[in-house]
Amino acid sequence: MDNYLNRMSIGGLVLGIFIISWGIVWLGNDMGLWNISFPFWPIIVILAGFVILLHGLKNH
Repeated sequence: MDNYLNRMSIGGLVLGIFIISWGIVWLGNDMGLWNISFPFWPIIVILAGFVILLHGLKNH
């Protein structure tokens, strides 16, 4: 497990935490637990995609 964490980049860890958090907020909204409205969420998804793409291109 330690070897895996050493190979994992900080960006990947942050992205994973962001996606999990986003899923929790989305699920809570759908279940009616809270009402968080953020109309610009597609921009965050697009930016996350670019970050993943650029990170992948940089490593190859």
